[in-house]
Amino acid sequence: MSIIDGTVRPFWLPGLNLVSGPMLKGLGGWLCDEAYQVYTPCTSTSFILSFTDDAALLGSFAGDINRIGSASFESAVGIVRSAAMPKSTAWLIIRTYYSAFFSAHALLRMLGESCTPLEREQLNSIGKVANLFGASSASPMTGGLYHLRCNMGDKAIQGTAMSGSPHEAFWKVFHDRVLDLSNGVLRLSSESLVDRQLASSKFSELASNLSFSSAGRGRWLSSMRNAVNYSQKHATWFPYSGIQSYQKQLFEKISEWRGDPMDIQLTSYEDKDLRRFQATCNFIIGCFRSSALEMSRRCLAGRSFHEYGALACLNMGSKPS
Repeated sequence: MSIIDGTVRPFWLPGLNLVSGPMLKGLGGWLCDEAYQVYTPCTSTSFILSFTDDAALLGSFAGDINRIGSASFESAVGIVRSAAMPKSTAWLIIRTYYSAFFSAHALLRMLGESCTPLEREQLNSIGKVANLFGASSASPMTGGLYHLRCNMGDKAIQGTAMSGSPHEAFWKVFHDRVLDLSNGVLRLSSESLVDRQLASSKFSELASNLSFSSAGRGRWLSSMRNAVNYSQKHATWFPYSGIQSYQKQLFEKISEWRGDPMDIQLTSYEDKDLRRFQATCNFIIGCFRSSALEMSRRCLAGRSFHEYGALACLNMGSKPS
């Protein structure tokens, strides 16, 4: 078991580890079911929803994790080296990025938060319920990406509209949650001091990499993906002008996320930005994998929802071709 498992477990969304069976409906569907109350007046960019049915809400978080986590592992296991163009690393970088992006989304949901796009259908449902409780917004609610935070103690979900591009906006939220984890694990009483310090240090290194090279709060992975995907930089595409010798080793590390994430080195990559990028992404993927396995082991009510989603996809991707 990884140190990550024990130190992240206390921050799971309470009750999520008890969800079993295949979960298909996500948070968007839960909002459209309108099984909540609105006691606080909505604004054009925020709302607070109260609920009584824990199981339905937890199932919607699980449904999103199934969907997004599966996409993460499918993206990662599909990375292969071209025999005809062995120097080409562009799609390695792009697929690694998307796998980490999906894993980070899934991890965030395991911690009770979500960056969810809300369309008119969901907003209409919120507005309909709010109107029934006399808590309608004075102006139309704005669609787009919302940061949703679930408080199981208060039985409420708070939603706040996010600004900026979907990727950069998400990474800011994830970066801040990682910093919270880095500080939070030090205050735990359930793990040894050494384990808490090691995990805290690792999350601190992750947060630093997410904002590497003056990229801004959490935006470095997205900026690197953009540079490769849209500007064909870093010698990842033909004719590979300026390619560095270390780049041929990137394919040797494509599966390091399958091991203990604590074993992935996140620092000491001077002048090796693509390797720093890959290691950072693989650490995020590895954390989701390890946490999903741990949550699955701790399901006391049948087969964990993970076994019908991300872990089922992972098992399929682990079979020899």
